[in-house]
Amino acid sequence: MVGLGRPMLLACCLLLAAGPSAALVAPRAARTRAPSCRRVTRSPISMPSTEPMVPWKPPGGGYQDTYFIPISQRLYRDRIIVLGDFLDEQRSNNLIATLLYLKQENKRKQISLYINIPGALMKPTMAVYDTLMTEFQETPIMTVNLGLATGMAAFLCAAGTRGKRCALPNSRFLLQKTGLDDPYQGQALDIGLKVRDNIVDNQNMARELAKLTGHTYDKIQRDLSRDFYLSSFEAREYGLVDKVLLPKIKNDLNVITDLNGRRILMEDNNFGSFNDNQDKYQSDAGAGSGYGGKPTAADDDKDVPPPAQV
Repeated sequence: MVGLGRPMLLACCLLLAAGPSAALVAPRAARTRAPSCRRVTRSPISMPSTEPMVPWKPPGGGYQDTYFIPISQRLYRDRIIVLGDFLDEQRSNNLIATLLYLKQENKRKQISLYINIPGALMKPTMAVYDTLMTEFQETPIMTVNLGLATGMAAFLCAAGTRGKRCALPNSRFLLQKTGLDDPYQGQALDIGLKVRDNIVDNQNMARELAKLTGHTYDKIQRDLSRDFYLSSFEAREYGLVDKVLLPKIKNDLNVITDLNGRRILMEDNNFGSFNDNQDKYQSDAGAGSGYGGKPTAADDDKDVPPPAQV
């Protein structure tokens, strides 16, 4: 190490003392970091989780007065109510309040109820029914089963104004008795009283259903002893609805037939126009129902008696 300066000699001694691995480590200033690549992921496309918003302009307002409101509120302004959720106490109260408000605006103009409900509680539905029967004698109520009406929802379909109770061709009805709304526990005597109250509610519902359909109370009780499924044409024959809305027939390939294979001819109905003057319904007198029944007097609005008074 002759000829090396003192600083160089000191550096060599430090490297030897640190060990052989220290000589392989690059200086901090010389180290470089490779550029990082961030992984980009795209979230799946989904429908909005909230209620859709649609533009609405107040009557007499200009373009600058346009607002975005929920689509259900926009339909309320056309006196259209869409029922698509399980009907419990809160939803029945909202429905009753909406019906009373629309009646206050114009008690002569029709209110349309579009029903697609998987079920409903007994007492809230009976509250809606009693409101329709007592407060809406002068206001036409149109009910339409869009897809499924189960239990008390099927009962609500029959509560519309006679001649304006309708169903779509592929809709289904399920009539059944309703059990206890909530689980109940307690002493045997208290449980017996609760069950007795539920039996009385089902008996009252059967009596009202007999008035709406024209059947006897005993027949309704026999039908409700088990789950009673009905197609739209069977519901028309049974008396739950008066008419089945059918699409316009453009050619022979689009001719609709019932379950027995009989042709059902229809000119036009313009479903979705939400206008009484444009709606045309089934008028074929030989259509009947899906299980071979004969046409009833409900085929013609002029021959239908007024709804029974409670």
